Amino acid sequence: MRILYFTDNSSDHNLRFLEKFISHGVEVVFLDATQDATAAKPLPAGVQSVRFQRCVPRDAGPSQYEGVVAELKSLLRDFQPDIVHAGPVQTCAYAAVLSGFHPLVVMPWGSDLITYADRNPEWRLATEIALRAADGFFPDCDAVRAAGERFVGFPDEKIVQFPWGIRSGSFSPEGPTISREDLGFSSDSFTFISTRSWEPVYDIPVLVEAFHRAWQQNGRLRLILLGNGSQAGQIRNFIAEHELGHAVATPGLVPAEDMPRWFRAANAYVSCTRSDGTSISLLQAMATGLPVIVTDIASNREWVAEEKNGWLASVGSSEQFADKFWRAANLGSIERKAISERNQCIVAERADWDRNFPGLLRLYENLVNNAVGVKV
Repeated sequence: MRILYFTDNSSDHNLRFLEKFISHGVEVVFLDATQDATAAKPLPAGVQSVRFQRCVPRDAGPSQYEGVVAELKSLLRDFQPDIVHAGPVQTCAYAAVLSGFHPLVVMPWGSDLITYADRNPEWRLATEIALRAADGFFPDCDAVRAAGERFVGFPDEKIVQFPWGIRSGSFSPEGPTISREDLGFSSDSFTFISTRSWEPVYDIPVLVEAFHRAWQQNGRLRLILLGNGSQAGQIRNFIAEHELGHAVATPGLVPAEDMPRWFRAANAYVSCTRSDGTSISLLQAMATGLPVIVTDIASNREWVAEEKNGWLASVGSSEQFADKFWRAANLGSIERKAISERNQCIVAERADWDRNFPGLLRLYENLVNNAVGVKV
């Protein structure tokens, strides 16, 4: 089988998909609409890569993706894939639909359906066009599936749903860790970790404000704030103005292969994101056995039950997050052990990447074997 995998980024999420295709003997070509030659990431061995002559801006909307349709048709004629796998919905999937190629599997990225589908009439129309023309639909959670089904109802045989997940054994409580002393933290501190980008959707300003509130009540609290992004100036100013430099470590971006060590350095995980599908970083934290504090949104409620394996706080509420910080830090050892074991079991049972991935390949095979559409 030959697949064109068409998206707008070369994140670790996409690289995991490419690795799995190759490991299953699938021939795959990777098309990143936003990638130019100077910024290309190394791809897994065996993956072919193509790009548009002029890359699309990262913040492009549907109308800008209409401009790449002619070139996309040319690439499809050259490669002659059996199937196209495309997302986000209003950009890459939309352009794939306009190319006329079938069969097409649309893979939403969470916020594209939950948040951006109703951004304005242009985005809503692109959403409708992309979903109505899709031959297959690949949401990662119930919340994203429900958001898509506001526009079109897919029969069960045209849907595969599973979290993008993590490789079994890749994250666990046991193994090498980052030394807290190297971060300037004492060994008996209670340390939270955030791994989300410093972009508006992830609400890092709310996170640091909540941490400051909790830290004022408990000076043992510490925060590992990984990442970087467009709000870096605002976040670093807040840390400096509130004299939190000794309590908040900001190591920046760290390699994906080092993430297990960083999770093991923490006692709990926190994410204040305003919108999400199934969060991979949430699953990584749970697999490491950490209690989790996340926003009270539908996708997170599929993984987190209040007081059972973590806590939920309202979007944008630094007061509620501060309260959950305090609750996590005051867990007894028996409760903490129970949560750790519970979270590891949840991930092992529901988010095993190796066990879930063949379902996507079966969807491809069914669509290809029953294809009635035309190729470009």
